[in-house]
Amino acid sequence: MKVVRNKKWISGESYKKRILLDQIKGKINLIEDVVVEPRGVIPSHSHDFTDEIFYVTENSAIMIVNGKEFQVNPGDMIYVERDEEHGFRNDSDKEFKMIVSKVNYKDGDSYLK
Repeated sequence: MKVVRNKKWISGESYKKRILLDQIKGKINLIEDVVVEPRGVIPSHSHDFTDEIFYVTENSAIMIVNGKEFQVNPGDMIYVERDEEHGFRNDSDKEFKMIVSKVNYKDGDSYLK
């Protein structure tokens, strides 16, 4: 069992994230707590090795996958495979929050290092 306490936030231009759990055995080997600021964006990007599972916890946002936009809401879970272009846009005045689980994650295969 691994208990994670007081993990630090890593800041991007208009969002922040913190690693909730890393180096666990099995395919999911990194879990992040991600917050996108009001009117913030995570630009479209892809990963060479990593699949991602997004679980929306607070508020809604627009998710872009392979150029297609759709709204995601609390309780939604989205699976994005490696090499799929994806990003988020928070058009609201509230923080957008989600938990991101990374499958087959390798160091350096992240949008925000």
